Amino acid sequence: MTIIPSSGTSKSNVRPPSNARLLSVLAILLTSAAVARADKLVLVAGGGTGGDGVPATQAKLDKPFCVAFDKAGNLFIGEFGGHRIRKVDPKGVISTVAGTGEKGFSGDGGPAVHAQINTVHDLIVADNGDVYVADTNNKRARKIDASTGIISTVAGTGEAKTTGDGGPASKAGLDGVGSLFFNPAGDKLYISGFSKVVRVVDLNTGIIETVKGIAGGRSIAIDSKGNLYVAGGVTLNVLGTDGKKRTLLDTTHTGGSGLALGGNPKHLAIDRDDNLIIADEVHNLVLKYLPAQDKLVLIAGTGKAGPAGLDGPPDQAELARPHGVYVHAADGILYIADSWNDRALKVEP
Repeated sequence: MTIIPSSGTSKSNVRPPSNARLLSVLAILLTSAAVARADKLVLVAGGGTGGDGVPATQAKLDKPFCVAFDKAGNLFIGEFGGHRIRKVDPKGVISTVAGTGEKGFSGDGGPAVHAQINTVHDLIVADNGDVYVADTNNKRARKIDASTGIISTVAGTGEAKTTGDGGPASKAGLDGVGSLFFNPAGDKLYISGFSKVVRVVDLNTGIIETVKGIAGGRSIAIDSKGNLYVAGGVTLNVLGTDGKKRTLLDTTHTGGSGLALGGNPKHLAIDRDDNLIIADEVHNLVLKYLPAQDKLVLIAGTGKAGPAGLDGPPDQAELARPHGVYVHAADGILYIADSWNDRALKVEP
């Protein structure tokens, strides 16, 4: 069994486990009573050759790294390789809403479809439909206005610095923009990724600050109670609402799996029960961490990189370096950005 190394944009000194060890760990995960079974893993977008205006399942995606929905039922997909934001409407038709396909930085104040973006690592959608984009190599968080289609910079100057606390976020330096998340009220934007710190932008005032009490990491998520999760290296930490940091997973605390997280898990999501969904790119798996039980269980992937297993059980399907996970708030369905297979999937109950 081959373990694919981490992508060049994030580094890991994790030594991949032996084939026998990974198989043993997967067996433990599969037999856990906490695994929430689903019927099949289904293609949502990608894997084809088509462009805009075709059914999404016939379209070509270029390294999708992130997925999210708006309240109208539109699915947004961020392409790391394509430097674009794509949209799949409720009828299943795909279009481009941001990015020219050429990497660079341009377009603020104008239509997002004419703007240049440089390696999308994450996106999130506000309640009003505005799309916030982790424009990673531009060291910026940007926003696509839902009503006008205009793109603008919310945070970051393009300089890889941790500067600007107490001032406008658009004039602050960001040392890493790989992961975005809203607080439960939706009025604060959290930013981290390839970063020493977690930053937070007050969306009412535009002021940016550094979050105290926890270091930054590749991926962040916030549950309904306001607990902040940060994943970096093989460690998952949480900053509780009491202001105290706790380590949940590391090389010695593995949630009963016997296997540490792959280096720098690429994305975190929160399900409707406040469990944490983890995109473990290094091991080609999607996992679930149950805080109440301190347990890590398998959701999708066999550990082998590949495209096989669609329309079958998720835990018997292959994935290839999944970077994005998202739980739909309305129905609880899990969506996966299966990045190196150039496709977006869902776990259909």
